[in-house]
Amino acid sequence: MHCPDISYGAAVSQNALLQRRHRTHALVEGALLTDIAIVFLLMRAYLPVLFVRPVLLAIATVPIVMLVQRRGFKITILAGIAAYILFSALVGPILSFAVVNACIAGMLVGLGRRIGLHPVVNTIFTGVIYGIVDLIIPQIVGVFVFRYPVHDLVKSAQNFVGVLFRFSRFVATRVHAPSPMMHDLHIWEKPVQEHWQYAWFGLWVFNGITTMYLAVLVVHVVLRRVPEYTLAHQRASE
Repeated sequence: MHCPDISYGAAVSQNALLQRRHRTHALVEGALLTDIAIVFLLMRAYLPVLFVRPVLLAIATVPIVMLVQRRGFKITILAGIAAYILFSALVGPILSFAVVNACIAGMLVGLGRRIGLHPVVNTIFTGVIYGIVDLIIPQIVGVFVFRYPVHDLVKSAQNFVGVLFRFSRFVATRVHAPSPMMHDLHIWEKPVQEHWQYAWFGLWVFNGITTMYLAVLVVHVVLRRVPEYTLAHQRASE
């Protein structure tokens, strides 16, 4: 005679087995994709060329974006932590923060793609967040953790702003800029030096936007050649 309890138990066991299998597939996929990112980050670590490093970082974000789109943020974070530990064993814990940079950039681009943002909007949106989360906040935390002399840092920032204005006046003089422009540069120098925080914040946000511009561009060029069903979200793995 057929027993309902036995059938129900078998169905539950089968469902648990399938969930475990999907979970294993997701973890393996995350490990493989982050390993691909590590290859490019290793090239970036051992090829300290100014214009090559940003390109390699942008390429390293592509597998992270694929992982976000296919498996979601939870698996991506777990795979990123494992990749950081592995990369630390190869190049040390400091240089391994490149993995954090690539994962944050990849997750931001992946988030923009999942909600359907246009590449231009995605660049601005992710660039501002990347500049704040990955560039500005770590610097502020580093000042307090390593107890840097804040007064000296402020003076350095003000001197840097002054150098930027002097360089701007030099360029304006070379290109024979009109006198009102030269006068405006001279007037704005002192206020900007006094309120250097805005210039510093804007500079790093601009840096974040340029970084994400390259990442979004590389991701768009590469992933548009990948079939949609390959990038489809694998719900069964969640």
